[in-house]
Amino acid sequence: MSDSREPPPFDDEDTEEVGSEIAPVETEINLDDDAAEEPVNQEESVKQAVVVPQEEVVTEPTVVTEPDPVPVIKEAAALEPVKVEPELLDDDEDDDMFESASASANLPNISIEVPTKYTDTAKDDYGKASHSSQYDSKVNDITIQVSDPHKVGDGMNAYMSYRVRTKTSIPSFKRAELAVDRRFSDFLGIHEKLLAKHRHAGRIVPPAPEKSIVGMTLIKMSKTDEEAVSIDFVEKRRAALERYLNRVARHNTLVQDQDFRDFLEQEELPQATNTRALSGAGVMRLVKNVEGALSKITIKMTEEDSWFEEKQQQIESLEQHLRKLHASFESLVHHRKELAVNTALFAKSSATLGNAEEHTALSRALAQLSDAFEKIENVHQEQSNTDYYAVAETLADYLRIITEIKEIFMVRVKSWQNWQNADQNVQRKKEAEAKMQASGRTDKIAQIQADIKELEARVQTCKSDFDELSAEIKKEMQAFEQDRVVDFRQLVLIFLKNLMKSQEQNIKNWEAFMPEARAIA
Repeated sequence: MSDSREPPPFDDEDTEEVGSEIAPVETEINLDDDAAEEPVNQEESVKQAVVVPQEEVVTEPTVVTEPDPVPVIKEAAALEPVKVEPELLDDDEDDDMFESASASANLPNISIEVPTKYTDTAKDDYGKASHSSQYDSKVNDITIQVSDPHKVGDGMNAYMSYRVRTKTSIPSFKRAELAVDRRFSDFLGIHEKLLAKHRHAGRIVPPAPEKSIVGMTLIKMSKTDEEAVSIDFVEKRRAALERYLNRVARHNTLVQDQDFRDFLEQEELPQATNTRALSGAGVMRLVKNVEGALSKITIKMTEEDSWFEEKQQQIESLEQHLRKLHASFESLVHHRKELAVNTALFAKSSATLGNAEEHTALSRALAQLSDAFEKIENVHQEQSNTDYYAVAETLADYLRIITEIKEIFMVRVKSWQNWQNADQNVQRKKEAEAKMQASGRTDKIAQIQADIKELEARVQTCKSDFDELSAEIKKEMQAFEQDRVVDFRQLVLIFLKNLMKSQEQNIKNWEAFMPEARAIA
């Protein structure tokens, strides 16, 4: 019987979801949106639509097209996410807070390995969800996999390390195949570097997974009987990190960044200390976030480009609808988990009743009914897990990307403000020059004219920066829309294939039970 705990939000430090492969469904179904039916002449169809006996059905000839290959979801193990609330602290960076607790608890060094019941199906399922074709970065001919999460260190000083494997034919990389070990703080470090170098230029840097001290503390405190809890958190983190790296690698500019290449190539990296929530850098980030929030309220831009005005409205609308869809889908996942739990309870009750039944055929039928419901419970659990990792997490990723897009729009507003401020400085200098000439004071006019010339050059520079930033944002938004269509098409196809496969499995389970029901005499 499966656990009914809620799926956790993206969590912290050193964990993520495990990769997985996917078994194709036996039934061939045409989901290709490009498939076209043979046009039918309306007059001919009217002639054919004559009155016929009830047994006869008049059909129109159609052309059946071969379906495009569609990613399908392999059966996932009954792996249930743990409800972990995100926190601000970075467990990887703030271990000092827990040294005393570690000493008093005297925790052993635990090597977290994936239990047998979580291998194969669960890995295949989660991996397919996080490493499907839209994340393979085929445009840039680079594929990145995050795997082999393992615990390093003892007690509260422990952290999770991941194996990052890269395959690419991009000439700027040292080798075609690369493999390095990275901890969660390394991922946060490369994200901070990319933001510092590219956000101000109008480039969309995919958001990194969120930190959570609660989730990582579960790992640090984990024992053998708690391994399943730890594995689920690690699996969610692993899959999120993999999606993050492949989204970065899909960006034509970010993939060529030297810091990103070093992250994928170098065996050892300097430890990223500026990712701590309680460090000086963490306090500065908090201050900047407050300043940014105030700027959004105080800066009022006169928008002269209708494209940006329309695009901002579209992004606001998209975010609103995505939030509703994400909330609804999480409710659906929760409902399926509850259905799985109740189905398991029914299976147990049927088995108990069968054991107490004296009628042999009825007792056997009840036992078989219990077995059928146990299989159906597994189907419900697998479907809820796949829906969560393949669909709900993708929607959550896009909500975070939309937040970054809004930050990019704010960068443009600040650039416009710099331009306007420079222009106002020129006007003030010109007014001062006019007043000095009117008063006959000519001793400082030469200096003022030099200042005006310098400020006018500044105005042109600011205007040029604003125009270049606007053009870059338009290019980034075009790429975002293209990726979004591809990702959401893949999301819908995965969801439908998984849904149909679950229905197929349920039908097979009931068909297998029918002979036992008919045998009751």
